Amino acid sequence: MTAAPTLTKVKDVIQDCNLNFLIGSGLSAPYLHTLGSIENLLTSLDDDVHLDNEKKAIIKCSLYKHYFDVVMARNLEILSSDDGAKNVLEGYKDFLTSLNTILLRRKSSILGKGVNIFTTNIDIFLEVALEEVGLECNDGFNGRFKPSFSLSNFNNSRYKRSLHFDNISELPVFNLLKLHGSLTWKLDRANKIVFSPELNHVKEVKDSLVPGSALLEINAETTLPKLATAVTGMPLDNSVLTFLDAYEKLLVVNPTKEKFKSTLLNYTHYELLRIYSNELEKDNSVLFVMGFSFADQHIREITLRAANSNPTLLIYVIAHTSTSATQIRALFGTNTIKNANITFVAPTRGEEGDNFAYDLATINREIFGKLFSEEAVVQSAGVEDQES
Repeated sequence: MTAAPTLTKVKDVIQDCNLNFLIGSGLSAPYLHTLGSIENLLTSLDDDVHLDNEKKAIIKCSLYKHYFDVVMARNLEILSSDDGAKNVLEGYKDFLTSLNTILLRRKSSILGKGVNIFTTNIDIFLEVALEEVGLECNDGFNGRFKPSFSLSNFNNSRYKRSLHFDNISELPVFNLLKLHGSLTWKLDRANKIVFSPELNHVKEVKDSLVPGSALLEINAETTLPKLATAVTGMPLDNSVLTFLDAYEKLLVVNPTKEKFKSTLLNYTHYELLRIYSNELEKDNSVLFVMGFSFADQHIREITLRAANSNPTLLIYVIAHTSTSATQIRALFGTNTIKNANITFVAPTRGEEGDNFAYDLATINREIFGKLFSEEAVVQSAGVEDQES
């Protein structure tokens, strides 16, 4: 355990480094649920050799339907300005506004005013926040009437010319790279990814009604043996197959071993991971990780490989709790980070547990919102950090 870094240190890093963020589902909580045990249940279901295909279909539909209802369908409510989403949305807007200020105040003439936001989140919070704040966003789409996705669009910078003096200045640009796909992505008839701002394809899945009697109950205590017992004797309703067909057309990475129903999504996913790897391999880069558990093996291995091969890379893992910091450290391993360039920032513990948790509001208030306050230090929040 080392002394907490001052915000001056973090500020200097941001001034001198290529800026990257990795954002996970923890940042959109509590409005949207995380996967929880669903991914493990689906993986175990794929491996089960005792259940026939009809029973597997019922169980898979029950798990997918639960995840769709508590995560995907709620994005329709974000579009309709649901009161419950406002706090999370305002948190994202505050975070992006702080980053915009950071980029505008950069003194370096070598580094550009771009920031890469890599996220495994499929929700629309970041897109809506960027739109409402009015910031320059590069999400890979180009076009006005029918925006289509291309990986080449992420190489663009944007400039503004003064009307009177013909001066040119670079604008801060937020590159939004959605590693697991997005609910705003839709496959058109030409097999291209197009932007779907109204989420009509999500509405179609929601309209694929499945009667409760055709599904199994899913809760925190659900296990595969319990599901296997409960499904015994249940008939396969045609609505189950209809729902599965509609759900699997969504351009999101499925939490199963068979992650990709679309070859195009498969290709896009790995190309986005390649961009992630390339950005971390650049000299003098920094990665801030927030709301992400590193349970995704591919992302974990890429991050660890970059940390070991690029001694100029700095990684700050901002853990939600001290327990989650310990769990992430265990995933990385104790003797595998040779450059000591990964720092775990976690809440301090009191007699009754953590003094606070690092949710989006706390990260905004105690870190990025304070970066340009001369006397502010991370330690003012009671933070402890652990360097690998």
